[in-house]
Amino acid sequence: MTDENVHLKVAMAEVLGLFLVSLVAILVGMYGLEVVDGFAAIGTIGGVIPWIGAGLLLCTLVAFWNENILVTAAFGVFAIFCLSFNGMVGGVEGLGGSNNEQAMYYMIFVGIALAMIGLVSLAQPVKILPVFLFIAALAFIFLGLWYNGLAEGNADDYRTIVGVLWTVAALLALYMATAISFLVVKGKPVLPLLITK
Repeated sequence: MTDENVHLKVAMAEVLGLFLVSLVAILVGMYGLEVVDGFAAIGTIGGVIPWIGAGLLLCTLVAFWNENILVTAAFGVFAIFCLSFNGMVGGVEGLGGSNNEQAMYYMIFVGIALAMIGLVSLAQPVKILPVFLFIAALAFIFLGLWYNGLAEGNADDYRTIVGVLWTVAALLALYMATAISFLVVKGKPVLPLLITK
């Protein structure tokens, strides 16, 4: 019996998706660490995040087509967040910016969803993936707390934590994309992905 499912092996949704995640994560991380600041930095994030979301949606569709449930779930959650970010923030700010609780809960729920995907990913052999997903989950949870803190005047309590978590997530996503690229190109692991048998 033959496998009649068509797979897009050339696309490598994992690598492109991880590079895209690292792009948005480093922007948020640098803003959180106050390396960049002000409305120009926020404008940059707001300007690129829908495009990153569109790219992640494409990666999600390819992963779905390739029957990769973990990548479909993780990139799908990232894609929807990126695509809805400007509407969520603009909606809150358009109402006077006095009630950020809904946006906070939205970001925290994204973090919980990524944590659940990370929990499922513990059952697969690439152990760096759950590490990345748990760090990304914490990054989203603290981003939500920070965003709500902007309205309540205690944002500084969370800003550095957000910066560190998002920067670590960016570097880990970049590392994973590079390690997977080497694995595919060379046909053997060059950088460790913590693969167990």
